[in-house]
Amino acid sequence: MVSAEQREMGVPFGLRPEAITGPEKEHELGTWIGKNPEEAKKIAGSIYFSDFDKVLRNAKRWIKAYTQQVSSQEIVSSRTLELFKKSRKILRGKDTKTFVAACLHIACREREIPSSPIFIATIANVKRDKLVKFEKQVCKLLDITLPLDKAAKKVRYIASKVGMKESVSRKAIKILDRIPSFETGPDPKGIAAAVLYLVCENTEFSVTHRELAVVTMLNSQTIGNSIRRLRNDLKKYKIKIR
Repeated sequence: MVSAEQREMGVPFGLRPEAITGPEKEHELGTWIGKNPEEAKKIAGSIYFSDFDKVLRNAKRWIKAYTQQVSSQEIVSSRTLELFKKSRKILRGKDTKTFVAACLHIACREREIPSSPIFIATIANVKRDKLVKFEKQVCKLLDITLPLDKAAKKVRYIASKVGMKESVSRKAIKILDRIPSFETGPDPKGIAAAVLYLVCENTEFSVTHRELAVVTMLNSQTIGNSIRRLRNDLKKYKIKIR
């Protein structure tokens, strides 16, 4: 906005604040001095507010809210913020909340903290497909190779959510370790829930499809499909539960 002082002095547009380009200059503060247009110059202010400052404030707020529901590890929050800042060049025009969620999922995967696109998308109230798309873009930009998302790594988390003992988790993990990873890779969370279901089936620790569906944020049908698939794998590799 042109001030009355600038209009009276006839300051050319090229010298006005609104002509200064770049996101870091958008809201720069300062003072114009000089007795006439030829001598007029602008003294830059010591404080400026960019669009990214506002975006970053919102991002920090969302990161804090989301990580509290995923992990108590401070490193997850700090790594998510680091990823967000480093990949800001591809953020322009994108949904910031989904971008934050994608960075959080990457941070969790790097530290092998149980998570999934659907889980992160649910707590952030964003679309899963868009989250996955942003995650791939960030990994490509920063040359990040994520560790394989294995079902065995999700067993303890799911077991704790339904109140199972550690001995149950250990037994379930031993069973999964005997099955090739390519058999359990496409749906690791569903397979982790399935092996817990089979280990506890017809015991005092038995759990329902619905209970597992709630803690994994999958539907009961998906849990059922994973159980059937795992039964076939156990038969294929001649693995007995008991």
